[in-house]
Amino acid sequence: MSTIHAFDAIRAFIEANWSDAAPQPCPLAWDNEPFTLPQPFGPTDPVTRLPEIHAWGKALVDGDLWEQTSIGAGSPADDRWEETGSLTLFIFTPVNTGSRLNRELLTAFGEMCRGQEIGGIEYQSIRFDPIGTKDDTGNWWGMHVVIEWKRG
Repeated sequence: MSTIHAFDAIRAFIEANWSDAAPQPCPLAWDNEPFTLPQPFGPTDPVTRLPEIHAWGKALVDGDLWEQTSIGAGSPADDRWEETGSLTLFIFTPVNTGSRLNRELLTAFGEMCRGQEIGGIEYQSIRFDPIGTKDDTGNWWGMHVVIEWKRG
């Protein structure tokens, strides 16, 4: 679990930037909040005669460690404390539609976070996991990216 300070800053950043960074609409679900899955497919493209593929994501903010990183400033409350954690984004697309859209959306999310420092949080390494998984219904297939963060 991350502290509320880290969670709020990370979520605010994502909500302010994801709709502009995503190459197509991709609503995000958050832990223990109501969420309506999109329809898997949209209208058929008149040129390709293929249906538009819809996607959605699930964002998870995890805190790994909150530790004192300086010694000797006096009271422990005056010392430097550092919180670390990870931001994981799963992107789901309809089963049997390939992985290209998943990769495109995860790349856009990673690019959005790369090099950003927000609310005292610095995004650090970004790791893509090529392993795919199905959601609980078996109708959606997903991949994910993990972004490490640090709050000083």
